[in-house]
Amino acid sequence: MASHSSAEHVARERGAMDAAVETIALAFSGDPTWAPLLVPDPDDLRLSTNYWGLFVRSAAERYGMTYAIDGSAAVSVWLPPGGEELSADESAEFEHFATSLLGESGYATLLEIGERFEAAHPTEPHNYLSLLGVHPSRRGQGIGMRLLAENLAHFDALGEPTYLESSNPANDARYRALGFEPHGTIALPTGLTLTTMWRDPQMA
Repeated sequence: MASHSSAEHVARERGAMDAAVETIALAFSGDPTWAPLLVPDPDDLRLSTNYWGLFVRSAAERYGMTYAIDGSAAVSVWLPPGGEELSADESAEFEHFATSLLGESGYATLLEIGERFEAAHPTEPHNYLSLLGVHPSRRGQGIGMRLLAENLAHFDALGEPTYLESSNPANDARYRALGFEPHGTIALPTGLTLTTMWRDPQMA
């Protein structure tokens, strides 16, 4: 029987953070935007885990808006209005970090994707859903959308809008069911077109 626990902040201790990173890395291992770049070998997720680990840990430590449900069966990583995905020091070291993982060519592709994401990002204040992932063992149970719905209820209570990029077009309808509306598009170098989505706070 599926658990119905509520979303909780991911603790900053190592075990909880490692579990959250593992869920994100596994969840994005088949993502059409990120997997071609970060998962060159489907049987080896070390590169992907190192990459996503930087973003999950950085956001959690600086903003405390990283949530998990049912342990780390689903994980969401949010940034507040004006928040940055990496700290100033991490941003300064990012080229070295990414190049060591992906090589020069991989870093150039990553940089181009990042620039296209940034160009599409709205300027209005909002809470940004940086990452949302479900552990493969729990897919198809609605747990990811349940976590997202709880997060959105919190932002609704604050009267704050939210924004995301749907890196997998298969998820667009799920986001729309929770009140997100298409905001724009991002054309990737691979030919894939992503939808960006915005949600105004909703009254109960």
